[in-house]
This record gives sequence, structure tokens and C-alpha cells, in this order.
Amino acid sequence: MRASIKWLKDYVAFTDSPEVLAEKLTMAGIPVACVEYLGKNIERVITGKIKEICKHPAADRLSVCRVNTGREELTIVTGATNVQEGQIVPVALVGAKLPNGQEIGHAVFRGIESHGMLCSAEELKLDSKTISPELRDGIYILPPDTPIGIDIKEALGLDDVVLEFELTANRADCFSVLGLAREIAVLTGGVLRKPMLNLRETGGEKATSLIDIAIDEPALCSRFAARVLRNVKVGPSPLWLQHRLQAAGMRPINNVVDVTNFVMLEMGQPMHAYDYDLLARHQIIVRRAYPGERLTTLDGVKRELTPDMLVVADAVQAVGIAGVMGGLATEVTGKYQDRFA
Repeated sequence: MRASIKWLKDYVAFTDSPEVLAEKLTMAGIPVACVEYLGKNIERVITGKIKEICKHPAADRLSVCRVNTGREELTIVTGATNVQEGQIVPVALVGAKLPNGQEIGHAVFRGIESHGMLCSAEELKLDSKTISPELRDGIYILPPDTPIGIDIKEALGLDDVVLEFELTANRADCFSVLGLAREIAVLTGGVLRKPMLNLRETGGEKATSLIDIAIDEPALCSRFAARVLRNVKVGPSPLWLQHRLQAAGMRPINNVVDVTNFVMLEMGQPMHAYDYDLLARHQIIVRRAYPGERLTTLDGVKRELTPDMLVVADAVQAVGIAGVMGGLATEVTGKYQDRFA
């Protein structure tokens, strides 16, 4: 399990360095396998806005960009084909250092001076599993509202440190960020700050009238709780939430999916959101998989299920492997507005 220092500090204040904290946790029976500094070896890389792009006069495969860094405008030559005017991108200034050991200096490409470099996800050593597929190749394109001239580590949530734990089965209470924060509070003398919940439901209908839930295997699933959310607008999650998930090794998808993953990691309670309109007869059945039953999971893999697997199904088919991964057929997208979680 991975937990970032910033996320832990949302629940408990402490001043110990990551290394000291890791030692305390390990000695208390909560072993920390490693301490990872996310933005390690990235220096002098900031955000910049592409103001103008021109074809290189002497090289068909190169483009000449005018980039505003908030302090000055730079001329940077790039061979990337995915850049457009108005985009916010990572800019490695002259003197910058990258995780692969590369140092950026002045360069001349076919007679045109280049004062820096536009960076890709690979050059910044971003984990490809935690970013969307369209950002994995070419120059990394930042959200359009990203401030210009800030450190790329701040923009990408890399100004954080992650503790990776090797937890044993007898410490299930620590399989959540809140559980870890509770232990840290004891070890450091801090005060645990639990999330304050304030929910006001205004819907006139009850969830029991909108969804039918049956548990066929009570020995494997004693309780299944659900809510139906109406008129939900699907969109990107706020950056702070995306950064928390990425530090934990998860890829942000959208606000609905992300909040269920966030609370799952926060509380240690498996959660999943379904597209309500794609659940056959608006039914949920917790049962064992049928022999030979197949399910395409959210990662696009077609899986053959076996009767020793517990699944969440609708009236027609399995829509998820219980506590593991949901099915692609009921994935939350922007097409419908009603969600079931």
C-alpha cells in the first residue's frame, strides 16, 4: 500500500521527516518498505504557455515554439507533433536537470537556437499507469487553467513523498490512509482529525424504490450498501484529488470514479460506481460466478470467471468482480446522469 505524506497530514499534524516516520512505523509493526520522493532529480522545470509555433525553415520535422514562462519568452525547438498554440506544457530551462540525468543547455538546431526543452511524461519519469493514455506520448499537456511559471513539481503533485508499506494480514486496520494516520497520531503525539461529514439528501425517492439488491451468498457478503445519485455531471476531478490518487498508484478517471476510489483508500472500504441506466432491470445480485461466465473488466481485459469467484451482477450478467474490479459494460461515462454507488 502507498500513502503520501501530504495525504496523511490531512488527518494528523506531525513534524517528523519521512525517514524518521518510516522508522517509527516499522518499529511499531507497520513496516515501510521504501520512501519515495516523487519529484526527485527534477530541477528548473516550470510551466509555460506556447504562444506561437512556426515550421523550422531548414528542417521539415522540427517546429520552432515561442513559449511564455511568466518571466520571459523563450525560443524552443521541438520535434513533437502534438503541440499547439495556447497549450500549457512543462518547460525545462537552460540548466535544468531531469530524472534520467540529462542536463539541459543551449542548443542549435539547423541554425535556430533553442533555449530549453519541452518535456514528455517519460522525460519527467511519470508513471504511465497513473496518467491517461493520451498524455503518455509526445509533450505532456497540462490542464488549460494551470498557472504559468510555477515549478512543475507543484503543478503535477510531485512535491510530495510517498511511503510504501508491506502490511501483514493481522494489520488490516492499517489498510487505509485514515488507519495509518491513527497510528501516526499515537506514535508522534499528534491529534487525529477525522473527516467531517455533512450530507443533506433532498431526493424524494428512497434508494430501495430505485434499485433492487439481493445477496445470494451471505457467507461471503453480509451487507451491500448503496445510494442512487441523480443528475450528476461527469467531469475531471480537482487536481488535489487527482494528485492524491496518483501518489497512491491509481489513475484518475473522472469525478465520480475518482471520489469512490479516494474514499476507498481513505476508509479502507471497497466502493464502486455504476451507471444506473446500464444496470439491467435496475437490479444488483451478489452471487458466485457461473461456470464459463465471462466479464470484460474496466481495464479492457476479457476474463473467464469461475464459481469460486464472487461477482456483483445485474439481472442479466456479471457487472463486476466483487471487491476487485468493475465491468466495462456499466462504466461511468458522461452519457447518462444517474449513478449508483
